[in-house]
Amino acid sequence: MDSYDKSEDTASRSGLERFRPNQTVLGFSGTQALVLVGILLVALNLRPAIASISPVLEQMRSDLNLDYASISLLTTIPTFCMGLFAFVTPLLARHLGRERTVFWAVVLIGVSTVARLWSTHITVLFTTTTVVGIGIAIAQTLLPELVSEHFVDRAGYVTGLYTTSLIIGGGIATSLTAPLMNALGTWPIALAAWSILAVVAALVWIPAMRLTRSSTDTGTTIPSSRLPWRHPWVWALALFFVGQTILFYSMLTWLAPLYVGLGWNSEHAGFLLTVAMGGQLVGSLCVTGLIDRFPDRRPVLAVVLTASAVGLAAIVFVPLVAPWFWAVLLGFGTAGSFTLGLTLPVDYAPTPDTAGLLSSVVLGVGYLIGAFGPFVIGWMRDLTGGYQVPFSGLAVLNIIMLVGAIGFHPDRTIEV
Repeated sequence: MDSYDKSEDTASRSGLERFRPNQTVLGFSGTQALVLVGILLVALNLRPAIASISPVLEQMRSDLNLDYASISLLTTIPTFCMGLFAFVTPLLARHLGRERTVFWAVVLIGVSTVARLWSTHITVLFTTTTVVGIGIAIAQTLLPELVSEHFVDRAGYVTGLYTTSLIIGGGIATSLTAPLMNALGTWPIALAAWSILAVVAALVWIPAMRLTRSSTDTGTTIPSSRLPWRHPWVWALALFFVGQTILFYSMLTWLAPLYVGLGWNSEHAGFLLTVAMGGQLVGSLCVTGLIDRFPDRRPVLAVVLTASAVGLAAIVFVPLVAPWFWAVLLGFGTAGSFTLGLTLPVDYAPTPDTAGLLSSVVLGVGYLIGAFGPFVIGWMRDLTGGYQVPFSGLAVLNIIMLVGAIGFHPDRTIEV
């Protein structure tokens, strides 16, 4: 086995040497460009399995005879798994290597998504939802670490690019799932169709994986897999991400049903969510363009959090007055804060390994607690009979995040 691994490694290194010299794509070396494409395709898979639920949620709820709190578990469960398994991801990466671990995470996402063909059985539906969450958790916890390792001087910019790709994946799923259901006849087929993205990502990731080797693959060891629980600013970053997760997934799950409740049809409401996702794309692109110009992230945080606060307040008090504009504002703000929430751990980490450990805690705590946001919104909707009270709570949370962001000073390093 050892001789095989060495020969494979020699071939990979030989390929790497042939691939790198004098080859640049948009300022990236040839190898970096391939890794970047792989990262963007992996990121494209991190939202469709969740985002595809909202446009067909009412049809699913009717077919499966579930109440609003129960159907919201289709968002809560994978988000909870994304938090729980973020904590064990460093151990997996330590033994398998970062790139191999990401590959198997993509396989998990693809297999569980295609298994949704049989999701009219509630057991299958919730099992696949759980496995999707595990795959997403592993991949997205390691992506910031890979960015920090392979793009040392442009980590913030590349983080913005992969966040943009992630948002595009969610936007495609929200806009096309309902039309796919109408064209293909059933919502299980429409949900399973998104497994195609995982196949493409895996096929591209294989050569990227062979051309790059993480510290584990090169025979060195990752210094520590001990998570930095005791540092107060780790908790500050984690709590910020908790709030961001609640805002992002509550919007993703409940914006379309809110407008269905106001009398819109499902496709019309689904298109409004697509518009919000378009606002997210704009927000992510804007933050990506500004991220290298503002080492102090606080001014940009103030802009994006103000935008989402205004959007939420308008949806609460004047939902039918310029709803498209409020959706864009909400999407712009949530995407901008999400991009910065992923960037801050990389900013504060002195090494790629530390960036991975910080991301594990921040994403783990953020998703573990934030996962209950959509469930609480659904429970409050059942309790109050409407969305005004729960969305008012989201607006208050948004304002708290805006005030708390003042503490994210740029001249800070978190040592593990």
